[in-house]
Amino acid sequence: MTDISDKVRSQIDDLNTRYIRAIDDDKLEDWPALFAERCLYKITTRENYDRNLPMSLMECTSRGMLNDRVTGYRRINIYEPQRYTHMISGRSITAIDATHYSCRESFMVVRTMINGEMSIFSTGIYHDKIVIGADGAQFEERVVVQESRRVDVLLVIPL
Repeated sequence: MTDISDKVRSQIDDLNTRYIRAIDDDKLEDWPALFAERCLYKITTRENYDRNLPMSLMECTSRGMLNDRVTGYRRINIYEPQRYTHMISGRSITAIDATHYSCRESFMVVRTMINGEMSIFSTGIYHDKIVIGADGAQFEERVVVQESRRVDVLLVIPL
């Protein structure tokens, strides 16, 4: 395993910070730009991931599809207003080649409803493939593996 430079770690940290800020600060229009044009964003359950089953809760295979999710969230879906607060930890980074990296980290999302009620909405693992180019780091893949198969409301906000 190759040592990961401080510069690469910093770029990956920055990418994850911008990801969280886009979601938690309700700036979802910024979210798709964090992904390469051809990408995979998938939310699945631990059960399906461990068994390599294809069923997912959400799956987008291009930046255009991510933009469509944001449009659906803003203009089409009807849902109770809510906000997320992400906490991530335990990031490990492995070099695939000179510009591609595999990352894994744990996450927890606390959901706050408009009435102030808070609950742990989702916990799990992010499995990422990240490319670092001239403009910095982008996700080529983010597979969100949530521990529970239960989702108690419409899943419109990315995890």
